[in-house]
Formats: sequence, C-alpha cells, structure tokens
Amino acid sequence: MKLKRKIIIFLSSFLIFTSLLICVAGAGTGIREEINQFPGFSGILIKDLNTQEVLFSHNEDKLFTPASLTKIFVLLAALEILGEEYAYPTSFYFSSTVPGEINGNLYVVGSGDPTQSPEVIRKIADALVQKFSIRHISGDIVLDNSKFLPEEFLGRGWMWDDKNPLIGALTVTGYKVKEKQNSYLNTMPLLWGKIFSQELSKKGVKIDGSIRIGKTKENLRVKYIYYSDTLDKILAYMMKKSDNQSAENVFRTLAPEDNPEGVSTIARAIASLEEVIDITLGLKWGRDYILVDGCGLSEYNLTTPTHLVEAISCLYQKYDFKILDYFANTKEKGTLKERLPFQVWGKTGTLSSASALAGILQTKNKRWVVFCLMENNFIFIEEENDPKIFENRIIEYIYENL
Repeated sequence: MKLKRKIIIFLSSFLIFTSLLICVAGAGTGIREEINQFPGFSGILIKDLNTQEVLFSHNEDKLFTPASLTKIFVLLAALEILGEEYAYPTSFYFSSTVPGEINGNLYVVGSGDPTQSPEVIRKIADALVQKFSIRHISGDIVLDNSKFLPEEFLGRGWMWDDKNPLIGALTVTGYKVKEKQNSYLNTMPLLWGKIFSQELSKKGVKIDGSIRIGKTKENLRVKYIYYSDTLDKILAYMMKKSDNQSAENVFRTLAPEDNPEGVSTIARAIASLEEVIDITLGLKWGRDYILVDGCGLSEYNLTTPTHLVEAISCLYQKYDFKILDYFANTKEKGTLKERLPFQVWGKTGTLSSASALAGILQTKNKRWVVFCLMENNFIFIEEENDPKIFENRIIEYIYENL
C-alpha cells in the first residue's frame, strides 16, 4: 500500500510539473510568433519574480533606447540617495526691521521642487504673508535659480526645437514652451516670480521693485522655508503619469551638494546615478549601459531588458510589494489605466522610434512574474504594427500561460 501511495504521489507531481512545462512552452511559442510578425527590433525578458527563473528571453542583452523606462533607474537611485521622506525646500531671505515691511529685496532660493503648480505658489505666498504680516516690499523679488546650472535647462540629447520640460531650481509644474533656444533660458524662474508677485499683490502687498534673477546675499538669514510633499509622493506621480519634469528634476537632485560651487550639474547627476547602479546592479556606465537624463527623452540612453528586470527585481527585494505603489497599474488613473483587462503594474515608454513596457504581474496561475518588453526601429503604418498592441499581446500570453 505504501509503495502504491508513493507511486500515485510521484505520478501526480510529474503530471503537474509536465503541465507547467507545456504551459510555459505554449507561451513561448505564442510569444515567438508575435516577435516574428512584429516589424521592428524587439527584446524581451520574463522571469519568475521570486525564484528569478528565466521563463522567456529574446534579445534580452541587446541595447535599446529605453524612453521613459529610464525613470525606473531614477526611482531606484532616488530611494537610495534621498530616501522616501526627502522634501524639497524653497527658502526665503529678507531683512525686516519694522513689522510688515521688507527692507530691500526678497530673495527666493529654489532647490528643484517639481511640485509647484500655480496653486502651490499661491499657497506659498499666502503662508508668507500670514506669517510675517507683509504689507510692503521696498526692493525687488530676486529669484535665485543657481542650485541647478541655468544653461542646462535642457537635457543632453533633447531636441532643442521640440516641446520639452524646462528644468531649473525654480519651476512651474506642467509648463512647457516651444520657442527659440536663446529666448527661454530664464523663462521658468521668471514665470515662477510673476505668479508669486501677482499672488502677493492680490493679498495687498505693495512691491516697489521688479522681478529679476540673481544670487542671494550671503549676510542674510533664512526667514521662511516651504517644504514640498515627501519624495515618495513625487516619485509615485513621476512613475504613474510618466511626468518628465518631475523625473528630470529628481535626476538633477541626485547630484551631491558637497561640491565647491554648490551647484547640481548633469555630469554630477549622472555620476550619482552611475554609482547607485554600480553598487546595486553591478553595471558600469559606458560599458554596460548609457543614461544621460532622468526622464528618457534622450536617444543617447541605452540599456537592456535584462538591466531593467534586474532593477525592478532589486526594488522588489528591498521594498517587497510596497514597490507596486510607485508603478502605474491597469486599475488606476495613469499611463496603464484600462490598457489590459487584468492587473498589471508597470512603467511605459514611448518615443517616435521606441516603445517599451516593464513591470510586474500575477498570472492566471497565481505566479508573480517580472518582465521587460522593448521595441526600437519599428515601422508603425497601421494598427497591426502598433508596438503597444504587440506589447499587450505578449502580456496576455504571459497572463494566460505562465
């Protein structure tokens, strides 16, 4: 009887294992057919999230332009360097000997806060007026935009004549322009100052001077600091909405502050990102990958499906399923909303010559998988050639068969 029972258990286990192999093989066949029909260069890596077993791979170590999948590396680096509780300070300096009177200039020092919409700037002005009962500013409103190198308001490899987020230490969320390059170097901080000045005026504050860009006087003490939302909220918005301005500002903030000039540059931001990727993933900039911005607009960026799966897996190992809170998903408002009829958490990527999707899902068989799909150099003539439809079909195969 014992022998018979052992045989039954063995056969049952064998059948279950065989059926799983058949499912995986079936999924692989279906995915391979989709790849063969797709008119472009594609790379795919699918792994079991927990065991890291490779379930399917195709060109997984080839270099691709990642588009907005770049933001996954920024997420990883920002959590490592800055931490979830980091908040951007906007500091106000002035001299006041009489209550309600600012003698001379009001200095505003930005740090790259990507959350300051006109409504937030209104609240900042309101808080400042209420705290100090400000009625009169005898000088100028001076905008200190020096935290980020002003001439690096565009990222490396961006098209200067295209619509891009303008990057600076003082930015207005969601504001984009399409003008000649030399005409909008100072557009963003001056726009911030204009909105701020208008809100002060609405509250009855008389301003004698003008709005201008300049450096804060060293002998002044900070009078007030406004802090942004914490970084966990900023990163979730960046990822779910694929917000380029947030991503690029966070990327620039990665640069260490202990440099002689106290200025964040693209080169320093790249070096900080490079260090995190080296420590956490063991990858070398220039040898294994190239990343030169934070939002993914640059076509200089190059990485592989393997690198992105490793980055997501690293985030999962550090933060468990809490990491899903940062990714867009098919059930909530964001870049993946209602794209598929089942739950997928991921990051999308889109440029004219690149499309991508990477993330995590639980299959129909209750298996958690991590995946990355990347497509470059495709010919998008009709709906059947749409890389997003190609991605959806692959994800459907994963969900149904793995």
